[in-house]
Amino acid sequence: MRRIWIDLDNSPHVPLFRPIIDELGRRGAECVITARDFAQTTSLLEFWEIPFRQIGRHGGKRTSGKILNLFSRANELRRYIRDERVDLALSHGSRTQLVASKYLGIESIVMMDFEYTESRIFNFCADHIMVPVFIPDARLESAGINLRKVVRYPGFKEQLYLGGFSPEPGFRERLGIDDGKILVTIRPPAMEGNYHDSTSERILLEILGRLAGVENAYPLIVGRTRRDRQFLEENFEGKISFLEKAVDGLQLIWASDIFISGGGSMNRESALLGVPTYSIFTGKKPYLDEYLAGQGRLTFIDSPEKIGLLEIAKREIPRAFSGGNAGLVEEVVDIVLSF
Repeated sequence: MRRIWIDLDNSPHVPLFRPIIDELGRRGAECVITARDFAQTTSLLEFWEIPFRQIGRHGGKRTSGKILNLFSRANELRRYIRDERVDLALSHGSRTQLVASKYLGIESIVMMDFEYTESRIFNFCADHIMVPVFIPDARLESAGINLRKVVRYPGFKEQLYLGGFSPEPGFRERLGIDDGKILVTIRPPAMEGNYHDSTSERILLEILGRLAGVENAYPLIVGRTRRDRQFLEENFEGKISFLEKAVDGLQLIWASDIFISGGGSMNRESALLGVPTYSIFTGKKPYLDEYLAGQGRLTFIDSPEKIGLLEIAKREIPRAFSGGNAGLVEEVVDIVLSF
């Protein structure tokens, strides 16, 4: 029996790996799962009743804290996993897993879909770098990614779990949100992320100010950290609501009339689900977001001058969703088990 070690260090990785874990189990592989206590990562694992071992936390905003955390959490992972007899390490961008795997001599696969990440750790520690087929070699090479380690899979990572999505009737009602409201779900910028630009916070505040002038609008904040909430409570005096507990993020996006995010997976989830999607990410744009924008599925509001592009209106929400990438999970697991 093959034992695959999967490390989850951010909230989007839970829905991403959920179908992969299930498919690996169907093929007789056993998954050893570790998770970082950051954002909603552990609460989502608990929500879906996925067994895991919580190891480490986020290193904070300061570069010094991130560097210290990289090695301290890698050491914690190393101590935990050395007796687990795993055959392969798998993650989506977990630097700490890569460092621990390199030290222990465990073959590793790191998935990534944002080319402007810190490529040095990936290039040095990872044995294989799994990337969506849409990102051109030239873009990866210009970002410093070692093309000799790149393995392609035929889709967006979000399509790994969108294929199994089915809308839940009455989802808004369970959240206490009237169907007549214009539900604007907002994911704040990653204020503690490596690629954060404070301009996006200014854009967010101006958007909230515009929404405050729309009587029927219902801005719902899906925070990443406590700092998100503190920042908004200190800097915005209008009426906003905060999501107080973990919910199925796809159901929330589907139930929304508009989705606004500071970048990341939820933007692409929303765009692929067909919800009007706006990115307030102001750093170097991921190629995949540019690709979706070119298809008219995503709109960039990357400067205060572009806030006028935001269209505040209710949408006609279909009863069903069709638009997954059939067979993608099986193809990704084929790649994983080929090593």
